[in-house]
Amino acid sequence: MHRSIMRRRVALLSLSSLLVALVTAFGGAAATASATGARASALTTSSLGKFSATFAGPAATGCATGCSLLSGPLNTPSTAGGNQVATGARAGTPSRAHALALPNPHPLQLSAAAKRLLAQGSSFPVPSVSCQPLGPGCDRISTSAGGATGVKGLKAVDSAEHTANPNKDVEPPDQGLCAGNGSVVETNNIGEILVFNTALHRESQPISLDTIMGLAGLGWSSGGDPSCLYDSANGGHWFFTEIVSASPESSGGAFVGCFAAVANSCYEGIAVTDGSNPLGAYHVYFVNANYNPGEPGSPYLLNDFAKISVTRDAFLMFYDEFPLNGSAPGFGGGFFNGAQEFAFNKSALEQGLPVRLSHGQPNPLVTVARENMGLIPTPDGTCARDKVLHQGGITCWVAVIPAQPADAGQYDNSNGGTGFMLGSLDFYGFVPLPTSGDNRIAAWAWTGLSALNSAGCATCGAIRFSGQLFSGVDRYYGPENLASPQRTGPIPLGDECGAAGLSVGSPAPASCPEGGIATNGDFMTQVSQSQGQLWGATNTELAQTYTGANAEIHQSAVYWVVGTRSFDSTGRFTLTNQGYVSAAHEDLEMPAMAAEGTGGNGKAIMLFTLNGNGGPTGADNGGFYPSTAFGRLTSTSNGLLTSTINVADAGKSPQDGFTEYQGFPGPTRPRWGDYSWGIFLPGSGGRIYFANEYIQYPNCTGAAFTLTIGTCGGTRDGNANWGTSVNYVVP
Repeated sequence: MHRSIMRRRVALLSLSSLLVALVTAFGGAAATASATGARASALTTSSLGKFSATFAGPAATGCATGCSLLSGPLNTPSTAGGNQVATGARAGTPSRAHALALPNPHPLQLSAAAKRLLAQGSSFPVPSVSCQPLGPGCDRISTSAGGATGVKGLKAVDSAEHTANPNKDVEPPDQGLCAGNGSVVETNNIGEILVFNTALHRESQPISLDTIMGLAGLGWSSGGDPSCLYDSANGGHWFFTEIVSASPESSGGAFVGCFAAVANSCYEGIAVTDGSNPLGAYHVYFVNANYNPGEPGSPYLLNDFAKISVTRDAFLMFYDEFPLNGSAPGFGGGFFNGAQEFAFNKSALEQGLPVRLSHGQPNPLVTVARENMGLIPTPDGTCARDKVLHQGGITCWVAVIPAQPADAGQYDNSNGGTGFMLGSLDFYGFVPLPTSGDNRIAAWAWTGLSALNSAGCATCGAIRFSGQLFSGVDRYYGPENLASPQRTGPIPLGDECGAAGLSVGSPAPASCPEGGIATNGDFMTQVSQSQGQLWGATNTELAQTYTGANAEIHQSAVYWVVGTRSFDSTGRFTLTNQGYVSAAHEDLEMPAMAAEGTGGNGKAIMLFTLNGNGGPTGADNGGFYPSTAFGRLTSTSNGLLTSTINVADAGKSPQDGFTEYQGFPGPTRPRWGDYSWGIFLPGSGGRIYFANEYIQYPNCTGAAFTLTIGTCGGTRDGNANWGTSVNYVVP
C-alpha cells in the first residue's frame, strides 16, 4: 500500500519537519485547571502534499476496473399538492425507540506496551479563558433573542408518525438546513424535510425522503445523516443527501440492513431537483459505498456523516468510511478507513443525465474525481499504522468537511475551479481512550475542477488535491464520551425508565437520574465559505477562571477563520483569526458558523445549543434547559462581538429521551443532534438562517405522560422529547 501511495503523490510531505509530541497524545483533563495561555506555541504551517486524484473519470466506474460508483437517475415526481405524510401512528400507540448506531462498534484492542504508555497520562492542558476579570472567550448570556426570529421545526412526534419510519422514536435528530429561491428547508433524521417560506411560515407538512428518493419502489429505506443545499447557479437546484439502505422499511429499514453490516447494502442517496422548487420533481442518484471490491472492509463499508457543497463546476460530497464487519477490517486491520472526498460534474446531475448510456457503457458526460484520504499520511502516522500504538484505523484523516459557499458569488473560480475543505486533527479522540486534544487544523483544496466538464474526463489529469497544516492554533479538547449538564427539571421518562425497559440489572432501577447533553467530540460539522474565508468551529472544554475561585470546566467552542485569497495567488492558506466562545458558568454544544455572502456587511454568526446547571454557584437561576443560541462575530473580532450570547429559542424542559437512560446504571451515552446548521440567503435583507435542536415544550408529568407516541397533548413521544427550531437573524 505504501508503494501505491508513493505512485500517487505529486509532492511529498516531510513528516520529520512536524513537531508532534506523540508521547503526550493521551490523558484526560484534570477536574480543575489553572489559567494557561490559550496559544502556548507559535503558529507554523507546512504542506500536507499535493496529489493527483485517486480516481478521475466516468462516475459509472469510479475505480480502475470492475466497479460501479454511481447509478441513476431514478426520476421521481413532485410532492407539491400531496406533501402530507400519512399518519402511521396516533396518540396512544406504544412508542418504540431505536438509536442510530455509532459507526464503530468494535473496541480497540490495546497491546500491553500501549497500555503502559497510556498509564503515563498527559500534560496537555485544558485551554482557559478569564471570566473574572472578563476576557475574550468568556461571554455573557442574554435571554433576549437579539433580533432573531424563530419558529418550531420538526419534533420527535413528526418522525415517529411517518409510515416510512417503522422504528418510530429515533435519536439523535441530526439536522440540515438550506435556503434559496424564496424557500427555507429543514431536513432531519431519519429522513424527512419541512419546507418554509422566507418568513418561516410552513409551506408543507413533513415529507419523507423515502418519497423524494423513490425508496419504497426499490424496496430500500432511509438511514439518516441528512444534508441539503441550494445551488443558485444553472437555474437553481436543491440537493438532498442521506444514507440509504438496500433493505425494506417494512422489515426494520437500515437497522436490519446497512447498519447491521449486511453486505453491499450501504448507499448515499443524492436527490437533485429538476428546477428550483424544493417540492421537486427530482433526479435521484445512488453512490455505492462498496463500489470497490478491493477496498479494505468491502463489502461491509458504511458511508457515515456525509456533508455536501458545490463549486461552479462540481457537486462536492464527503463521508467517513467505516468497515462494519469485524471479519473484514479496514486499513491495517483497523475499523476506520478515513475521509472520502468526491467531486461530481455538477451540471450533469442538475440536468439529470444518465450515469450509463442505453447500450450500458458509462456516460462520458457524468464524471467524478475521488480522493481516498485513507491513503494520505497524517502527521501522526498513516491510516494503516499510527506512530504510538502501531495500529490501524486511528490516525486517519477524519471529518474533512467541504466548505459550503453562501451563494454563487462566493465560488472560487481560480486555478481552474477550486473547492475547499477544513478538518481538525485530534485523531486519538476517536478511539475509546483518554484523549488530550490538539492544536492543529488542516485546510484542503480541490483545484482544476472545470476538467470535470470534459467528455470522459479527458482533461481530468489536471485535477489536484492538496493540503496545508496549521500547527500552534488555539488548543481544543473535546472528549467524545462526555455530556454537559442541564438545568434540573421534570423527566417523566427518566422516572419510568424501568417500566420503559431502559435500565438494566436484577432488579433494574425503576427510575434513572437526569443526564446531560452529548458533545460528540472535537471535529468540525459544518464549514462555511464566504468573504474569501473559510469559517469552522468545534467543541472544546475550557477552564473558566474566576477571581478567588477554582476554575470551572465547561463545554465551549473554538473557531478558526482561514483565508483563501492567498491560496488563489500563492497556493498557501492564511489564518485570518481564531478564538474561543464560552457561556459564563454554562455549556454549549454543536457549534456551527455562517457568514454573510453577496450583499452582506462582512459579519457572521456562531450558533449552538446552550444548556447548563449554573456551575458550582448555581448561576442563571439554576441554568438553562437545552436552548437555541447564537452570537455575532466578524473575521477579525477575536471572539463574539460585545461578548454576548443571545438565546433565540429558550428550551422548556430537560432533554428526556431514551438514550439518556439506556443501560443505566451502567455507562450511558446520551445522543443529541449531531450537528447544527446556518446559511446566508442573498436578497433577504442580510438574513442568516440557522437551525438546531432544543426542547420545544414543557415536560408533562403524572397521568398526562404515557409511554406512547403523541403523548402530553402531542408535544412529545413517550421515548423522546427532542425538537428543533428554525430561525433567522441579520448579524
